[in-house]
Amino acid sequence: MPLRPEGTDGSDWSYREIVEDRYKRMAVNMSATFFLHQVQSAVLLLKLAWYLIPVFVEERQPDTFIYPFLVCLVVGNICFYAGKPRGRCVLPLMKVAALLVMCTAGLHFVGLWRYHLLDPKTKQVTRRLFKHLKDTGAISSPTWLTVFVALETVLDGAVGLSAGLCFFAFNNWVRDAMDVVREREERNKAAAEAVPIRPPPGALKKRR
Repeated sequence: MPLRPEGTDGSDWSYREIVEDRYKRMAVNMSATFFLHQVQSAVLLLKLAWYLIPVFVEERQPDTFIYPFLVCLVVGNICFYAGKPRGRCVLPLMKVAALLVMCTAGLHFVGLWRYHLLDPKTKQVTRRLFKHLKDTGAISSPTWLTVFVALETVLDGAVGLSAGLCFFAFNNWVRDAMDVVREREERNKAAAEAVPIRPPPGALKKRR
């Protein structure tokens, strides 16, 4: 049996390229961010649909608080998918997308505070939906109100949790990417300073 060529038999272990842990962490964070961003967008769509229930059952104007959520959802997804092409990511767009995820989480908690502490209970979606279905004769048991409240609680928790986890993974990736960009710029600057600048041909005059 012929021997394997030198360098492929395991003797080249000291010359193998070692991937830095930071790049492995960036790959994991990017995969997690991509998954969590999709989950967060889907859950936020469900939340917006929940806010729109009174529009269909009572034919009223939607709550103006849904418009900031809609802006964060649309602009955030545009920046995220435009900033994540094949190959190198566009860091400024990814920063904007991460910032909008953070804004979504902040708006969510502000909305919960306003919804449960400032607005009257008669404006809550659960009570309005229960009243509409009860008036139309679709339901009669008060247990349905408890079911609607439980569904709303689960939805609110999912929005807050998905936005928080998405921003955590997103922020870690952006921070590592900024470090990589800064180090690359420093290396390029050091390499440019190390190369001697030669005058163009004909710039030196001959001595007479």
